[in-house]
Amino acid sequence: MRQMMTDNNLVRNLAACETMGGATNICSDKTGTLTENRMSVRQGWLAGLEFDKDRPDVGDLRAPDLDPRLLHLVHEGIALNTGATSYFVAPPGKPLEYVGNKTECALLVFASELGCDYKQLRKTTTAYKSIPFSSARKRMSTIVPTKPSTSSGSSGGGAYRLYCKGASELVLQLCSKVMDASGNQAVLQQSQREQLTAKIDEMASEGLRTVCLAFRDCADAMINSDKGVADLEHDLVCIGVVGIKDPLRAEVPAAVALCQQAGIMVRMVTGDNLTTAKKIAQDCGILTDGLAMEGPDFAQLTPEELDDILPRLQVLARSSPTDKLTLVSRLIHNGEVVAVTGDGTNDAPALKAADVGLAMGIAGTDVAKEASDIIILDDNFASIVKAVLWGRSVYDNIRKFLQFQVTVNMVALTVAFIGAVTGKGTPLKAVQLLWVNLIMDTLAALALGTEKPTADLLYRKPYGRTTSLISPIMIRNIAGQSVFQVTVLFSILYVGHLIWDVGPESSVEHYTILFNTFVFCQVFNEINARKINDEWNVLHNIHVNYMFVVIWLAIVVLQVIIIQFGGDFVSVTPLDVGQWFSCIAIGFIAIPFGFLVRLVPVPKPKSEGSQSRYRPSSANAEELKPLQAKQSSDDDEDL
Repeated sequence: MRQMMTDNNLVRNLAACETMGGATNICSDKTGTLTENRMSVRQGWLAGLEFDKDRPDVGDLRAPDLDPRLLHLVHEGIALNTGATSYFVAPPGKPLEYVGNKTECALLVFASELGCDYKQLRKTTTAYKSIPFSSARKRMSTIVPTKPSTSSGSSGGGAYRLYCKGASELVLQLCSKVMDASGNQAVLQQSQREQLTAKIDEMASEGLRTVCLAFRDCADAMINSDKGVADLEHDLVCIGVVGIKDPLRAEVPAAVALCQQAGIMVRMVTGDNLTTAKKIAQDCGILTDGLAMEGPDFAQLTPEELDDILPRLQVLARSSPTDKLTLVSRLIHNGEVVAVTGDGTNDAPALKAADVGLAMGIAGTDVAKEASDIIILDDNFASIVKAVLWGRSVYDNIRKFLQFQVTVNMVALTVAFIGAVTGKGTPLKAVQLLWVNLIMDTLAALALGTEKPTADLLYRKPYGRTTSLISPIMIRNIAGQSVFQVTVLFSILYVGHLIWDVGPESSVEHYTILFNTFVFCQVFNEINARKINDEWNVLHNIHVNYMFVVIWLAIVVLQVIIIQFGGDFVSVTPLDVGQWFSCIAIGFIAIPFGFLVRLVPVPKPKSEGSQSRYRPSSANAEELKPLQAKQSSDDDEDL
């Protein structure tokens, strides 16, 4: 777990490590996970004036270019209709630092560039009522008192003003008027609505998050009625639409490609506009030939219809926490192993329902973190891939240990039982069995359980939900090694005294050779146990696991000490050089015998690597090479 911390994975639920390795689906948020969460207003439309900071031919907006009444609406509409916990600081000589909601911080920076002192505005103006932003409403509204000198336009004046900001296409539907460049209100004509919609689509197609700013003046009677703020969100006046850029994390496309190579379906679940979501998903490599749809449409589907589209669904836009929970629940119902990310309080049910809940360490709320199994400390999707890597490593290490331990148990029990019923007494004495138990439990667990993950683990399909812990390959290896060791030990038990000429049968020297050979069979089989998937090179990367090397050498040294100096306490007698050579040579045969065992074909279990009804189309092999090389390099540095 400490090593996972270095890869920005804080494990809260130990079982989640192993489960993450079997994940067949990852449902990821967009903002902050796939993107940098470093937002800035880049272009937009304000009262008929277009601006684009990235295009010199369009240019940027300046405060002198705007009518004072329009400028005042922009200032108040942003400064007063954002959370009090959202602000930015400008350290000397350093980039701006955002605190709180990053989207609101980007809007505050935009207002400041237009001459707004948002901190002063917040001090001098007290909000009358407010509805904070929510995933369900996709907008935020605030009612503030109106000063006599700030009446906007010639109509609709009142003692209070409602400011609204949120998802552009939703807020625009609530607008019936629009501000012009002169600071006056005009009826929002259908042609203007279509123009604004086209501008929204244009910005969204570039991957920008679009936010619409609007307001309306309210009379005292409207404010003091029984109506809530939400009931007043109609007949709004559109101030403008801005496009906020959130750069894609540079490492995300490679990380997504590796997930797809590993047979994991990556899905984007976001509250953003569908066009924006599709653009980002395409840049990430998430959206290939699959389906992208919006949350409201998704919510209308029956369970049977959901099951039909889930294999192709890659992007869910304008989604609510309920949509995310439905997606996770349905995937699990279909036998998938699902990991889901979340950072908001409303994400807690989905985080709880998922097989592995991944909360964001930076942007995540305390409620989301409490509901999660693993906290991603840097909010980076690449760290989620590291969690998959560690999960598969943990699962493999458990299998390696089981493969070794079951072999030792089967051989020890068989020899002890057959020896007893055939009148040979107990070939392996109590203290000897304690030493063997120490080898196969404590020391083997440390040696085989500390194998570090390699990039190769991502080049195979996930093991899914129903795969047996002991695979057919492991059963073949266990059976093969058990047959070899039992044959060797029975030969020593019944005719060993004749082979080595050690005096009477069942003498201490005779049983010492049997015990020593048994231990060295386990010593060399421990090297075989490092590989559980038909790999031929059992020594591959053995030098990387210092713990394995140290423990393996320690067992050999301690065995020598026990045999040569254990005496009556261990029921052994010292052996000569020839006898030592024979015991070690017989034990070493376990390694070449392991090669022969691997030649025996075994059927691949149907459940392994085939749980999901849909597997993402992997990238071209040539395209993946640089990504794999980069990931491998990162693994070497981190591990």
